[in-house]
Amino acid sequence: MGWLIAAALLLLALLWTATRLRRRSIRTLLLATGVQTSGTSSLHRRGPRTPRIAVRYTDNSGTERVVVKALVSAGDAELLKKPAVVLYHPKRASRSDYVLVGFGQQPRTWFPVEFAPSTKADPVRE
Repeated sequence: MGWLIAAALLLLALLWTATRLRRRSIRTLLLATGVQTSGTSSLHRRGPRTPRIAVRYTDNSGTERVVVKALVSAGDAELLKKPAVVLYHPKRASRSDYVLVGFGQQPRTWFPVEFAPSTKADPVRE
């Protein structure tokens, strides 16, 4: 029975490592060949949860998209004061793992995002 737990932990460690390597390779690809565009940031409130940062931008095909910064951190209020920059892969613009958002004129830190649900009951508020 102990070998089964060890095998499960090994499998989880391998999956975690593979996920980290994939995210790192996508980030490297985006920083090397991605398209950078400006966006407008605002607060995204969704129920009783902590508000997150939403960024509205238009990609090369003319589609307006809204992405939400995936992680909530203590400095989000300061990030709202800076201009938002979106970095995405032009062939995979509809996949959230190929979109990063940064803040400032020349962002040093890029954050993963999720696409915001497009429902009328849950609007993006400024």
